Amino acid sequence: MKKLFSRTLLLLTLSVSLFGCSNNNPETDEIITNNEESTIIKDAKSTDGYLEKKDYKSIAYAYIYKIKKGAKTYKSHTTGSVKAKVLFFDYDISFNSLTYKSGSTFYSKDHSVSSLMTVEGEYYMVDREKLLVGSGSDKYDVYTTEEYHKISYTVDQYMVMGYVFTDKSITNSELLEDKGEVVKIKYTLDNELGTHLVKKDFKNSGGLSEYPTFKKVNITLAMKRDFTPISYSIDSVYTASKAFLGSTEATQTSECLFSEVGSEVVIPNESFLSEKLGAEPSKIDTNDEEKSIKTELIEAFEKLDYQKGAQVNGTLSLNIMDGLPIELAIQANAFFDLSKIGEENIYNIIGLHAMLEADDNFGSLLSIVKMIAADKLGEYASLLDGFKKLEVVYDGDGELYLIPTNVEDATTIVGKIKLTDIINLVLKNVNLGSIVNEAQNDTFVYEKKSGEKEGDYVIEINLSEDAFNTVSEKVGSLLDNPDYSLIKTLLGYKAFDSIKINVSVVNGAVSSVDASLNYLKEGSSEEPDKVVSLITLHLDFSNVAYSFGDRLEYAGGLYESYTEILDLKNRINSLLDHVYVSNGYIADLEAAVAEYSGLTDTQKAFFGREVETEAERIKNDVQNVLSFLSVLRKYDLSRLDNEAILGLATAYYGASLNSSLLRAEISAEDYAVLSDLESHVDYSTFDSALSKMVGDDETAWGLTAAEITDIKLLIDISKVISSVNTNLLLKMMMAGIAMTVDQLETKINNLYANLE
Repeated sequence: MKKLFSRTLLLLTLSVSLFGCSNNNPETDEIITNNEESTIIKDAKSTDGYLEKKDYKSIAYAYIYKIKKGAKTYKSHTTGSVKAKVLFFDYDISFNSLTYKSGSTFYSKDHSVSSLMTVEGEYYMVDREKLLVGSGSDKYDVYTTEEYHKISYTVDQYMVMGYVFTDKSITNSELLEDKGEVVKIKYTLDNELGTHLVKKDFKNSGGLSEYPTFKKVNITLAMKRDFTPISYSIDSVYTASKAFLGSTEATQTSECLFSEVGSEVVIPNESFLSEKLGAEPSKIDTNDEEKSIKTELIEAFEKLDYQKGAQVNGTLSLNIMDGLPIELAIQANAFFDLSKIGEENIYNIIGLHAMLEADDNFGSLLSIVKMIAADKLGEYASLLDGFKKLEVVYDGDGELYLIPTNVEDATTIVGKIKLTDIINLVLKNVNLGSIVNEAQNDTFVYEKKSGEKEGDYVIEINLSEDAFNTVSEKVGSLLDNPDYSLIKTLLGYKAFDSIKINVSVVNGAVSSVDASLNYLKEGSSEEPDKVVSLITLHLDFSNVAYSFGDRLEYAGGLYESYTEILDLKNRINSLLDHVYVSNGYIADLEAAVAEYSGLTDTQKAFFGREVETEAERIKNDVQNVLSFLSVLRKYDLSRLDNEAILGLATAYYGASLNSSLLRAEISAEDYAVLSDLESHVDYSTFDSALSKMVGDDETAWGLTAAEITDIKLLIDISKVISSVNTNLLLKMMMAGIAMTVDQLETKINNLYANLE
């Protein structure tokens, strides 16, 4: 059967419509698929009378009718998100939908984005007779609405399908706002009676193994007093189950805003859609042979005893170069702790141990991979270095340990990676669902064949025509990228050929899986083109009890060793990169360096820097700054005299200070003063004494004791601040005194000695 549009497990709550149908027996366990109308009120004119009586149910029914027929035209815009945990990682979907209604014509376009894929859906309907369904890939199917109801109701806006509003399904209603022209009411729906039509959509379109179970449904309606719709919002929680994945709880929040109610609304691209809608309607076979084969396949996997333990042994072979296959041996064991099944989180009940062992040719491939993808792998690229064996241990509590067994020093690997980290890394860079989406979810074709013994069988799985074309185009585009030209050359790639999967079933349970990815290799004049397998995989399945406690303990110890050194590395990097001048910093740095000194040479290499050399240099810088700060605290920078300038300049210019450290400890204003000490020097005593400096005999100059002391201080400053020396010389030359500063210093020192 051709699936109609691509939808994910959790996206099914995205619907341009909101409410549901009643039926003769809404309590039945079966999903209701008839077309009876919801409870509606056609003649209601105002909310006021119903508000006075607190008859909020009738308000909902009048609101429904307004959307169905009362409002001839409108647009609406729905936005929202679904949040859940699928297997080991958080899975979030954001979505939006644009809806147009014009008379008897309805059009909607949906768009959603998640880590796995981008999904688009397009729907067009006239007079509720036929429905045009598109999926964003220029592929359109036409169905009668009655036929389409075999699998879905949520798109049928004219019946306002989705959640069911009846006297029995509405369990509570609460007035949130009654102000001016706006009325807003929140409705709580029964988890069974309000959702029986939505469940049908979820199961069919989401590929669920059973109908979802709702835990909460709150829907808030906002309207004008004449019931003209303003908006509605949905807040729901439900549990969905899928084969192999178990159960997961999803939370949906969304809001739909109405606009242009009663105004002229133009359906986008209507002539094109109308032409497509004219095609002959297709039939939907919900019990086709292919679906039966897929059901058998699922049951064959489920037949394995996972509580006892499932063992998988196999080989992955990569044929990149002729005659040089690269093989990876796989041995894995997993079991499910069913005592935890009540937690409804499959990622908390799994225990897993796997061993991957590569042959000698694998190193060359890893070099190519690392060269191409190192920027995207980031720190995980270190796992490729020296890879020969890799053990994978999952502890059942959300942590995945990776253990390259040929590496003993924990500092050369990333010892443990949160499972969420590694999965999200892949999903961030690889849109795993895009191929499935663009192939309209008809990715594979299934065929059942007899096995070697009676009762056994093999299920062959091949790409459908649409999927083949999509994959072929994507692979070709990828290898045409200059970044991947080396791979294309190594492969001799000419065209994509096929993906083939064979699942062997023995005694009702899966026994083995064989898969291959094949391409057409370009030949030469001597040898024609030929189909070769790039990747071949063989896996054998059996039930074997297994305990992985010792490997988990080893992995934990390895990680602990790694994290201790990683913590030291982070502390040292922080101390070396973020220096401060307190004595506490020196103590912290010395303690960290002492730990570093006790490491092995391999562990020291993990740091990637000359730690001890950098630390010694920084300690000297810090001591110099500390010494200067002790000098600085003696002076008031707002009242500088020459004595203070001499003390500051001697400490500041003579200590080879680390300016960045100093600036971090003092204000910008103080640092500006220190950087411009020369401008604060007082030359007044020197200038007034110049006229007395006549002749070579300084004892005849008649300088006072204060003048001698001040001039000596100024000469001392000139030895530290070179510009002061220059100024003194210029002043003497302008006064006609033929002396150098050194000669003047000698004479002043003689006079100063006599003062004592």
